Amino acid sequence: MIWGKTEVNFIRELDTTDKWWCNSAVFFSVKNGKNTICEKWGSEDEDYDRHMHVVLNGKPIIQAKLPSCPTCKGMLATGYGLENIDCPELEAARICMNSEFVSIQDSAEKIKPLLGLLGDGYYVLADTLLFPSDGDGHFFYKVPDELRYYTATCCGYYDPSIISCADALPMFLYPTQSSSLIQNDRVEHYAKIMKTEKNPPRALTYHLQGYMNVLLDGHHKACAAASLGQMLPCLTIIPCHGYRFSEGTKGVDLRQKNPRIKTLYFASLEAEPEKEIRFLDMPQRKPETQELPLQRYELTGTGIHYEKDSYPTVKDLATFLHTTEKVDGLLPDFDPVVLDKLIHDDSDKADYYLEAIMKFMPYLCPERAYDLARRIVQRGDGHGRRKRVRAALLYLLKFRNDETEALIADFCIYHEEDNENSAIANSYWKDSQSF
Repeated sequence: MIWGKTEVNFIRELDTTDKWWCNSAVFFSVKNGKNTICEKWGSEDEDYDRHMHVVLNGKPIIQAKLPSCPTCKGMLATGYGLENIDCPELEAARICMNSEFVSIQDSAEKIKPLLGLLGDGYYVLADTLLFPSDGDGHFFYKVPDELRYYTATCCGYYDPSIISCADALPMFLYPTQSSSLIQNDRVEHYAKIMKTEKNPPRALTYHLQGYMNVLLDGHHKACAAASLGQMLPCLTIIPCHGYRFSEGTKGVDLRQKNPRIKTLYFASLEAEPEKEIRFLDMPQRKPETQELPLQRYELTGTGIHYEKDSYPTVKDLATFLHTTEKVDGLLPDFDPVVLDKLIHDDSDKADYYLEAIMKFMPYLCPERAYDLARRIVQRGDGHGRRKRVRAALLYLLKFRNDETEALIADFCIYHEEDNENSAIANSYWKDSQSF
């Protein structure tokens, strides 16, 4: 590291108009960074896996065992616990994060000292929407203290049903603070804010890999979002995960040719460098140590429960991403003309698309999701419509009003009693559902 004054240079805002998961983002560089928020990597083992720690001031806040295969899932475990680590910059950032969100530039300036704790290199700070979930359908705090596999750690999810690999983007959460510190009154406080304010305070996350993010601040906010069945607004720090060269080159000659880099990639965001960057100018991922042992830290305790609904999984996300690629004009506003065309299409393909849309629309466009679910259920679950109706019914179960009850009652009267959708509909009148 070159000793000198730490410089955090905000280069420019990125165009995120086609990114439904990201409202805005700023591209920035760090020079003479303190490198106290960093990743430490061990050497590759016989299974081509590497141990890794995300470290704050020398102490791991998350531990991982990650494979070299980009479509394979890795393992995560809890770390030392943020509450046990002294970091004035993070404490100052927490105060800033509790105020109303104004803009990405405003927030970036406010937490600039914290960004200076990163290592040298290029990053993006993005205003994102994340699920307070682990990517496998579980509440984000439902994690054991020991290593466990998480689908969200894969860099790209391959779904054979769509014969496609979904590119990774920040979407799910992993905690770094003991669940024993969660206070009900603070959760209720943030839940009230999220229901009433247009730009509520953000949580702060660090993009680990693939679809998974490390929660640096905002555990109470994440619990509040889960209690409301909503996504969590976050400021997410995304390190550079890849680049494209200006000229063709072979991997074996990279160090000799030292090619010029044209594009930097940050999850599914990309940025053009403001000046010439060569391959050897970029930080190289080398083992910090040959041995990086994993330790057991007891952070999650007996667990807490604030979740109101089960959240989409990585597989659901991959299906939705595939749908948005194949259905022209669907995003960013869920075009009603496009949806109407799909509703009146009884093909298996339309059924597949509407099932995916029904799983995500309640989070991205809640004011219109009910109407879509109502129209799907009214058309019934004849051939080619079973998947969409199932997703719509599961969504409608949460609504306790006369209109919804009448809608589901009509469905039960006019449809078969021995199929799965009828069973789901009939569960509306039960005290508990198992779906």
